[in-house]
Amino acid sequence: MEFKSFDTIITGIDLRKELDVLFNDQKTAYWVVYRRFDLTKHSDYFVDITKEGVGGPKYEYTDELIEVRSSLIRRLSQNLEVPMPPALLQDSAVNFYMRHTVQPKIDDVIYEIEYPGAQKPASVPLPDLYTVKFNIMGVFPMRDANYGRVEYFLVYCKVAN
Repeated sequence: MEFKSFDTIITGIDLRKELDVLFNDQKTAYWVVYRRFDLTKHSDYFVDITKEGVGGPKYEYTDELIEVRSSLIRRLSQNLEVPMPPALLQDSAVNFYMRHTVQPKIDDVIYEIEYPGAQKPASVPLPDLYTVKFNIMGVFPMRDANYGRVEYFLVYCKVAN
């Protein structure tokens, strides 16, 4: 049997297409609201004296609907994270898998929404439909082994307080 390197094995696999296949399986993918902050523009809630947002966010933002897949994780020690059964949520976080077109960044926010059905909602849902708010703590571009092209993003989030 001939030994093949890892790069040889995955040559020819288009991870963007593979992610699309996962997202098209409506049992594993769902819609969320992605709140993208514009750190160059202060909102109407920004108070110059305290440099904080009072009664609202500090920066202007836009909301968009994106399709994601997620998995719960739990940090066992400084360097070890493991998949987590849904029943045990203390000290846990969530990894979101996003298409390469999303371009997520740290300090943006993800809102899970209560939305029945597989089709994309016609508009961004009202805030009272948000079920959980996640703060983005880390963004990891997953790249093609041969050319460095971003195939998808792995986004590490924690539940907001």
